[in-house]
Amino acid sequence: MRFRIEVKNSSRCIGCYNCLYACSRHLFDSVDQTRTAVFVRPDRSLSNRFTVIACRYCPNPECASACPHGALQPLPEGGITLIASKCKGCTTFDCVKACTLTALVLDRKTKMPVICDKCGDCAKYCPHNVFSYEEEKEIATV
Repeated sequence: MRFRIEVKNSSRCIGCYNCLYACSRHLFDSVDQTRTAVFVRPDRSLSNRFTVIACRYCPNPECASACPHGALQPLPEGGITLIASKCKGCTTFDCVKACTLTALVLDRKTKMPVICDKCGDCAKYCPHNVFSYEEEKEIATV
């Protein structure tokens, strides 16, 4: 099952990191703050607030356009998918630099981008309803 996931109310985040850990466990079967597609960062102000950063499924993702190997492919419903066989684990970080949301990072172990696969675990395990998610509708192909 695929979900449409959005960060709906970042101001409700208390920094528990449940979303981050759920994502890491889903993608890598480990709990590692550096191996995730969801990020929780303390706000720069002194307000004890947090900013939640996750892929926004851009309709024309710049990260895909920036990949010199064509390893990141845009999806019809928005966002990207990784074609691992094309990813060269480059050191230029073009795809990461192109993401204006800073939602794309490279996995330190594989040297490949960490891609949100829309599993919904971030929303499922967030106790503060920071995320919204709904089942994605099928895209009709002609």
